[in-house]
Amino acid sequence: MHESGINTALFRLINDAHNPWLDAFFSIVSGLGDGLVIALLCALLMLFHLRLGLAAMLAFIASGLLAQLLKRAFDLPRPPAVLENVHVLGAALTSHSFPSGHATSDGVMLLAAFILWQVRDARAWVVAVLFALAAVGRIYGGVHFPLDVTVGLIIGALCMHAIWTWSATWPVQRWQASQWSWKLSGMLVIVLAAVLGLGYHMQPATAQPLTFVLPIGALVIVMRCWKDAMGAGRG
Repeated sequence: MHESGINTALFRLINDAHNPWLDAFFSIVSGLGDGLVIALLCALLMLFHLRLGLAAMLAFIASGLLAQLLKRAFDLPRPPAVLENVHVLGAALTSHSFPSGHATSDGVMLLAAFILWQVRDARAWVVAVLFALAAVGRIYGGVHFPLDVTVGLIIGALCMHAIWTWSATWPVQRWQASQWSWKLSGMLVIVLAAVLGLGYHMQPATAQPLTFVLPIGALVIVMRCWKDAMGAGRG
C-alpha cells in the first residue's frame, strides 16, 4: 500500500522540501493534532458552544478509537522504516503508520470550524487551513505517508459529521439551563490544562512549547468565563 508510486512520490515531494523556516513552522503546528491538545480544544469549545464542543469531543474519541483499530489491523511501516534519508521532526517512528491518528483528530477540528463559522466566514478557513497544515506536518515531519494523512482526515471529518447530525436530538437547551453546564466544562478545561502543562510529552517532541502556551491560554479563558458568570449571577 505505502510502496505505491504516487504515495511515495508525494511523500518525497513534501518531506524533501525541508528548510529551517519550514522546520520551525511544522515542528510546532503538527503538534495541534496531539490527542490531549484536541481534547483541551474541545473542552474549551464546550464553554461557548456546548453542543458543538460535545459533538467534537465524542467525534475525537470515536475517530481515535477507529484509527487505533485500523493501525493494529494493518500495522503498516512508517517512512523511516522503508525509505532512506527521511527528514524527521522529533522521534523517528517506524510502525503503525496507517492511518494517521493526528490527522484523524485534525479532520474533526477542520469540520468543526466550518460548523462553527460556516463556509463563507474567513475564520472558518483560517482554522481549517491551520489544522490541514498540522496534518501535512506529519508528512513533512517524516512520520506518515500522504495516504495515512488523507484517510485520517476523512475518518475524522466523517465521524464529526455523523455525531454532529446525531447531536440534533440532544436536549442541549435543558443542559445549558443548568448552572453546572459551564462549571463542568470549566473543570474539564482546568484538568486537561493541568495534565498538558505538568510534564506531558508532546508528539512530536518539537511541539513541546504548546504545553506551555495552551494551558496558560486555556486557564485565562476559564477565569474570564468564571468572572462573567459571577457578574451575571450564574454562580
